[in-house]
Amino acid sequence: KSKKTKKTRMMHRREQDKLPPILEIETYHQSTEEDGFDDNMSLTSNGGGGGGDKQQDKSSPPRRGSVIPILIAASAVVFLGTVVGAVSRVLYSASNNMSSVSEKSSGSTSNALRQLKTVESKKTTVHDPIHLVYSSDAGTVIGTKASIRSVKAHASGHVIFHFIGDEPLEGMPYVRFYPIQKLKHKYNLGDFINTHSRHKTERENVNLNRNLPNYVRFVMSEFLPHVKKAMWIDSDTIVKCDVVEMARSVLKDDNDYPIAAIPVEGKPKGLYTKDMYRNPIPDWGIETSFNAGVYFVDLDRWRAQGLTEKVRELALKNREFRYWKMGSQPPLALTIGENFEPLPLSWNVKMKTIDEREDMTLKDACVLHWSGPSKPWDGFQHPEEWLPYIDESDKEYLDTARKEE
Repeated sequence: KSKKTKKTRMMHRREQDKLPPILEIETYHQSTEEDGFDDNMSLTSNGGGGGGDKQQDKSSPPRRGSVIPILIAASAVVFLGTVVGAVSRVLYSASNNMSSVSEKSSGSTSNALRQLKTVESKKTTVHDPIHLVYSSDAGTVIGTKASIRSVKAHASGHVIFHFIGDEPLEGMPYVRFYPIQKLKHKYNLGDFINTHSRHKTERENVNLNRNLPNYVRFVMSEFLPHVKKAMWIDSDTIVKCDVVEMARSVLKDDNDYPIAAIPVEGKPKGLYTKDMYRNPIPDWGIETSFNAGVYFVDLDRWRAQGLTEKVRELALKNREFRYWKMGSQPPLALTIGENFEPLPLSWNVKMKTIDEREDMTLKDACVLHWSGPSKPWDGFQHPEEWLPYIDESDKEYLDTARKEE
């Protein structure tokens, strides 16, 4: 029996030796994947009478179970190297692109700044509009309308017109209207009135000393609180030059004059020169005065120097001491004194003397002024200079007025 068993074992071993070695390797590799063994372990092949014992063989080549993990690791390293190289190239390219973009952006920014500076250097100064102020009673409204039209005909820029009177100017919706009675109560215009009598005028026997429109000029800074510069102009005028250009050329920051007007040699008109009422007459110290019918005023300086209250104080004082006999001209001239900027003489040309002057002609005049009782709507003193600036309603008014006369 033992012989038979031994024979059987030998036959089984011979048959087992006939199996190719690869099968045992494959079986092991599968087991290591399933059992979690270390891939560094290796097995001897079962061929050539080597028996079934497991041992390490340092001289034998690596078996399939240990080669595959190495190949996988090598492939991973190669793949990782490829990826790293690709990423490096992308980053390098992106860096170059960013540098280029940065340079372009920097160049664009510099160009934009240069263009902006060029635009700023070429940009024109934005000017405030010019404000013109008129005030008249019903008898001189026709003169106000003609004067406004003449200003518009020659102005090179934006002009804002302000009119203070009894009612708005017909056919002129662009003119800002202020009821004079409201101004009278709000700003105490009555304080400026000269209560003393003066000769009656030919025009409706109106006492100009008590004519409220004459005193509106003293409170311009009050009812135009946000306006810096304005022009006061009487209703009996025609303007033949550009008020915008003139307004921007006077009362600049290099002086502190509150107004700009044409100079008149001598003391202000209308003052008493003798002590007619046993009151002392001051020495006003004025050798050169001005005409207050046309002038530009810096309302900021007017406010800063408190000129409204100074004129008011002097006007009230005149009621007691009688310094002057006329209306609005003397208190303004005495308060300002010689502290004014001179305008060209052509900016206030009196029509009653134009024909007698050698230094001025109608062609040279910028502002024609019919001061005094003789007015152009009554046909006096070159009415042909005034007639082009009236409309059909004005003509009807004149025709009616002449028929009533």
